[in-house]
Amino acid sequence: MDDANAGGFLFSYEKLFGAKSLTDTDRKNAIEGKDNPITRTLRLFYVTCTSAKESLALIAYTSDTEAVKQTAIANKWFEPHEVTVVGAGSLSL
Repeated sequence: MDDANAGGFLFSYEKLFGAKSLTDTDRKNAIEGKDNPITRTLRLFYVTCTSAKESLALIAYTSDTEAVKQTAIANKWFEPHEVTVVGAGSLSL
């Protein structure tokens, strides 16, 4: 999972996983029920995770590994033992 190809506005794993703050526009659109980076990223994340046939391994490239780890665990998307920091700026989920 990497935001490099998002163009800054289509999706944002960094925002979804708490490594980047939501903008005022993101919050406004969410409150108004409009499409926003979080809803688009959640859809992409869902498709990615549910497409796995036998097993799933995700790598998150991030500016804040601890925030991503804590968000993944707090949202119960992954158990603590399933999240590993594998290097500077990346986690295995």
